[in-house]
Amino acid sequence: MSAAAAASHQAARVIGAVRSEPAIDFWSQLVNARSSDQLCQAWLGILCQWIPGTQGGLLLLQQADGAERYAPAAVWPEPERDMSFLAGVAQQALVERRGATQADGDGMAQWAYPLLGANKSYGVVVLHVVMRGDAAMRDALRLLHWGAGWLVGLFDRRQLLAGGTKLERSGLLQDLLLGLLSEREPAAAARWIVNRLAEGLPARTAMLGRSDGGEGRLALQAVSGSAGFDARSHLLVLAREAMQEATDRQQPQCFPPPGSLDEAPLIAPGAVADYQRANGVAAVVVLPLLHQAQPAGALLVELDVVPDTALVDFLQTLSLALAPCLALQRGATRSLADHARASLRESRDALLGPRHAGLKLTAIAALLALASAALLPMPYRIGAAATVEGRVQRAAVAPFAGFVQEAKARAGDSVKAGDVLARLDDRELKLEDNKWSSQVDLADRKLREAMARADAVAMRLAQAEVSQAQAELALVRERLARTAITAPFDGIVVRGDWSQQLGAPVELGKAMFEVAPLDSYRVMLKVDERDVARLKLGQPADLVLAGLSGERFALTVRRIAPVATAENGVNSFRVEAELANPSPRIQPGMEGVAKVAAGEHSLLWVGLHRAVDALRYSAWSLGL
Repeated sequence: MSAAAAASHQAARVIGAVRSEPAIDFWSQLVNARSSDQLCQAWLGILCQWIPGTQGGLLLLQQADGAERYAPAAVWPEPERDMSFLAGVAQQALVERRGATQADGDGMAQWAYPLLGANKSYGVVVLHVVMRGDAAMRDALRLLHWGAGWLVGLFDRRQLLAGGTKLERSGLLQDLLLGLLSEREPAAAARWIVNRLAEGLPARTAMLGRSDGGEGRLALQAVSGSAGFDARSHLLVLAREAMQEATDRQQPQCFPPPGSLDEAPLIAPGAVADYQRANGVAAVVVLPLLHQAQPAGALLVELDVVPDTALVDFLQTLSLALAPCLALQRGATRSLADHARASLRESRDALLGPRHAGLKLTAIAALLALASAALLPMPYRIGAAATVEGRVQRAAVAPFAGFVQEAKARAGDSVKAGDVLARLDDRELKLEDNKWSSQVDLADRKLREAMARADAVAMRLAQAEVSQAQAELALVRERLARTAITAPFDGIVVRGDWSQQLGAPVELGKAMFEVAPLDSYRVMLKVDERDVARLKLGQPADLVLAGLSGERFALTVRRIAPVATAENGVNSFRVEAELANPSPRIQPGMEGVAKVAAGEHSLLWVGLHRAVDALRYSAWSLGL
């Protein structure tokens, strides 16, 4: 036998060896499986252990969307193993709809068997096995056929159960609609809906809210299992808020989301999540009842289990069917207020008709007033939030990391140049000063002894120690000299208060105080980005401060920063203005409102230009 053949034979023998791995109790995993993935993994492990010589297994299942696509549902023995080399035999078995085998040529074979149900293909199972003779192969294929049939039977049973669930829910939908249409009173119809729904679903409670037909406000109308209820109770108030939220958004709300098996987060947005946490149920689904884009009400269902997608789809279908029925019933039992609103709509139609001359004269007068507003000029001023700042603001920072020992100043205090604002603890620095002073004396004594011995090497070492100790001593004394944090110039402390934090640690370079001069101010305006294009340098403005509301100060625009900042969801530009007549009563940090004169425009333009600009922007964004 040649060396190449011997190597090939040795490789085949090693590859064909049966794995000696610790046994895994796949039967327990199969019995205790809580998801399809766990069930498939346990089933594949049992099958691969039963068939002798199996080196690897792959289970491919059809995607849930019904397309001809298959994805791995289980891999044995390691889920991370690359089994893409089995794709060919798997494709062959799916196309031919029968078992398929392929030999690898190294003592190994690939077996594939499709999982065929009564009217559909669920997937395919593929094994990578060691060739062990015809008899062993027939026995192994028989086991593969049996195992595939068991899994197909399980899938068929699940499909039948799913079909039965759909039939039951279709009957429930029919009962709800027939019962609703048979009731003459809205209250009785609402009670029928919630009670029948709570009975036909795995629900603890169902609630129905009805819209007033005007501004869309909801009122709780019926709660399952209760002939009467107190709508002011905490849980029912939360329920009404959840239904109102779903109606305002005109979208179904579900918390936790459909199919989620994880616990709800501690903090979740929305009134639906608040109600779910307060009531302690597994899940809450709220569906708006919309008819012709108008809210007819909302339906809230407390579920004992986290719903799957099929249940949520059924509830959405139910909401689509209930909304027109409720709207029809509301029209048949319309109140006097609803009649009044209908009369208003009829009045609008009469205005455009050939009659009612007085109403038309009123409309003409309104048009004349509108025309006057379009032609009447008036000063236009741009409003902006304003803050008084020092023209120069200097920060007093910590010169080194330490602890606050003393705080003599705080925000609002007037200070002179060199006044101590705060002092850092210097006890450790004094100890270091003593330490390095002793080191300097010791090194100097070593130097003198070396000089007395005329030892050149010892003299150089001693001289280096002296220089090092002197440098460390100078550094410590420099820090000692900077323990006092002083004011850089005469002014006022606009930020910083350490009087309640004595002993607190500070980092190197931390800004402890900010000092602004008392005689030099600037006013910073936050101008909305929609108005900044109408600003120019030199424009006059007026300032009114919240603390000095009885006085008005003249301003002049000096600088428009070309950079926008986002704050509270609004983009604004920083505009610097100068006070024409500074007052000693103005202090840095004061806030107010400034209005910049931006020419004259008509009254109609002043009132509507924001809306017109927004419409233009929206039209441009939509490509109109």
